[in-house]
Order: sequence, then C-alpha cells, then structure tokens
Amino acid sequence: MENNYNIDDEIERTMKSLDGIQSAEPNPFFYTRLKARMEKELTTPRKVLGWQVKPIYALSVLAIVLVINVLTFITVNQNSATSADDQSYSLYDANDVL
Repeated sequence: MENNYNIDDEIERTMKSLDGIQSAEPNPFFYTRLKARMEKELTTPRKVLGWQVKPIYALSVLAIVLVINVLTFITVNQNSATSADDQSYSLYDANDVL
C-alpha cells in the first residue's frame, strides 16, 4: 500500500507542475499557409503515372515487349520445325515393320 501512496503523490506533483504551462501559439500566418497548401493540393492534378506518361519511356517499353514477342515466336517456330523433322525421320517407320 505504501507503494501506491508514493505513486499517487508523484502523479499529483506531475499534474500540478503542468498547471503553469501555457499552450503553444502558432505563427500568425500558419493557418493561411496551411489553407493555401491544402487548396493547391486539391486543384493540382496528381501524378499517378509519373514516368509512364513520358513518351520515351512508353516507346522503349513497347519496343522491348515487341522484341520479346518476336524472339519468342521465332524460338517456338524453330522448336516446332525441329520436332516435326525428328518425327518424320524416325528409325521405326510404320511401313518398315512388316
């Protein structure tokens, strides 16, 4: 119980020390500048697509995608051509069985 009385006394002293503190006053132009900043934020368009909107980046990404597509198409065609050649020249042909 003695410990609780010490804590209560410390709380009372702390609360009494806060009685003499004045509230902080902002700069007289603070609210004017804050309001102007908030209005500016509302009126200016947001940059959601910052670097994507620039034409040089959009064209370079488009070119990279096209090159990847062309390379993929060529690779698939070469693989399908070699697999078709392998099937037509197999060792076990259906006509040679008998």
